[in-house]
Amino acid sequence: MVTGFPRDGDRPSFGELEAWAGKGRVRRAAASEVANWRLSEADRAALTESGVPLFDELVHGESFRAMPGMYRLAYYEGTYVNWDYGVLPGSGEVRRWERDGTSQFVNSSVVLWLCSLQMVGGWFTRSTAIHHWDENGETEDQARAEIDDLLGRIGVADPAAIGDGSHETHFWPAVLDRWMY
Repeated sequence: MVTGFPRDGDRPSFGELEAWAGKGRVRRAAASEVANWRLSEADRAALTESGVPLFDELVHGESFRAMPGMYRLAYYEGTYVNWDYGVLPGSGEVRRWERDGTSQFVNSSVVLWLCSLQMVGGWFTRSTAIHHWDENGETEDQARAEIDDLLGRIGVADPAAIGDGSHETHFWPAVLDRWMY
């Protein structure tokens, strides 16, 4: 079972993120980079105090800059897919943007995005089942159970992040349901 977050709306600390992401793999925004962003104080503080963890499977780098229609937070550059994580001014909603301009809901706020990354990153670094899921049926079942538990925990923290479970419109169900394949 995944443990840790969220704790009554807390956000993960820099140290908690670094514990699983690795030393030097959590990047914080400078206060001046986000000072004029139309976000809640909690979301701006999350970016400057906690930071964004780099996670090879989901986040390759941070990029704190204002762009038309969003504030860019981070990006992923894979062999076949590339995307940006951005937050909508005013609402604080975090979305994943494809290079073609289409987007997918990720989390309701920056704080909840960091909590979700904390849960997923912590699970990924601790799980033995996910790294060997294809070795036998029992390990595959354990990995599937862990993923289902993780989706449930994200859903408790941020019900909108799971929504109706649609892979088309919601990032976490799409990513986690397909993690093993």
